[in-house]
Amino acid sequence: MPSEALPSLRHSLVARLRFICKPRVIRKALLAAGLVGTLLVSLHQGDVLLSGHVTRRVLVKALMTPFIPFCVTMLGAFLNSHSAVRAEDLRPGWAAVRRSLIIAGCVGSAIITLNEGDVLLGGAITPQVILKMLVTPCVPFCVSLYGAYAAYWQALAEQRHAAGRR
Repeated sequence: MPSEALPSLRHSLVARLRFICKPRVIRKALLAAGLVGTLLVSLHQGDVLLSGHVTRRVLVKALMTPFIPFCVTMLGAFLNSHSAVRAEDLRPGWAAVRRSLIIAGCVGSAIITLNEGDVLLGGAITPQVILKMLVTPCVPFCVSLYGAYAAYWQALAEQRHAAGRR
């Protein structure tokens, strides 16, 4: 029985990956990467960039930051792309919100650790740092939920396209 489950699981994963690698979903993920990446860079490195004290470390962080919303959008789309008979069955609901909250906790914690870890370890916590730490988890939550809706919109577009061919 486990040998039968493995091809089914593999087929499901391949189908999900093909679904989220459609140009429409990738464009939405790139849009999220550009907009949300800019927001994250402004939030976490904006003061350093504006002051002109840019180090190699800050530059690498600023250049790598847009990958986070791209990956979180694609993850949200992947997790919401289960097989369904109708596109309406993919409409994000509480399960997508719950997944987005988990992603926000994990990814938000990682972003806070990467960007504010030295400040936290140094004990130099200011109201500005607290505000950054409160806002940061909201970003992966919104981006993950956006990814779930991107998968839903892709399924709707495919369903309409298939209905138009009939």
